[in-house]
Amino acid sequence: MLYSIISLTAGLAILVYSANKMINSANLIANHFNLSPMLIGLTIIAFGTSAPELAITVIAATNSPPNIDAIIGNVIGSNIANILLVLGFAGLFFKLDLSKLSKKDNFYLGLITVYFIVIFFLFDGINIFTNTGFIFLILFFINYIKNFKSIINNSDNLNFSAINYLYLLLSFLGLFFGGKLFLDNSLSIFLSLGVSEAVIGITVLAIGTSLPELATVVISYIKKSGEIGIGNIIGSNMMNILFVFFPGTIIVQLRQYDFSLSAIDTNPLIILLLATLVIIFMSLSKTSLTKWTSVLFLLSYLACGVWIFI
Repeated sequence: MLYSIISLTAGLAILVYSANKMINSANLIANHFNLSPMLIGLTIIAFGTSAPELAITVIAATNSPPNIDAIIGNVIGSNIANILLVLGFAGLFFKLDLSKLSKKDNFYLGLITVYFIVIFFLFDGINIFTNTGFIFLILFFINYIKNFKSIINNSDNLNFSAINYLYLLLSFLGLFFGGKLFLDNSLSIFLSLGVSEAVIGITVLAIGTSLPELATVVISYIKKSGEIGIGNIIGSNMMNILFVFFPGTIIVQLRQYDFSLSAIDTNPLIILLLATLVIIFMSLSKTSLTKWTSVLFLLSYLACGVWIFI
């Protein structure tokens, strides 16, 4: 038990330190190239914090037979947790300004999420039609990123150097291993205390796989770089669908297995849709996430966990 507590603390320290270094490096890179912090959050940071989900998906897709439920559940659960759990928790301490998201940000988030959800209701499995849709969405997303508005930066960025790219990469690795260390030892502690696996799944596992995003949002607001944190959550949800779920389906199909969607419960999909629509509505109406709405988000997450298991 003592070893697990020490390891858990070490994992948390690595996680926070890595998130801090990641925000610093991302800010320097964004300023050097006159890029919007929101763009950095939507792309580079989002892809880095989605690394745990990608690793889980690749492992599940290469199992024999592939664990399709894990691939699907990994993405749906992570995207729900990013909105209700991560934003809800961060909103308890910071006023999250969702108006920083542009209409295009909201459009692409809505389009990608709705497409992902709709295929579960229209198709029994992933096929050439769904794959074509994903490919078009990826092309649209790349075009959107390519035409993202730059910022005007008149200050000389004297602190930038090529080593910042290495720091950014190392911070991603730190997030991954720090989060894994924290998650593994949390599981060990809770299991030794006799906590049921169902409760652990709703709480510890959900928080564990969302730790990189959570650390990024909190540190970004502490360092007055909130746009990176907000962009990270929105970008991570899009990345999880386009660059985690879709590659997972391709791996399964290349191995000559069917990627079936027929056995998936629709309750989590409905929750994901509602959570996404709430974020889009709050953003378009320029509503900030206050402490009260954050508490509502967290309570909704707990209620959703119960609903999913009913």
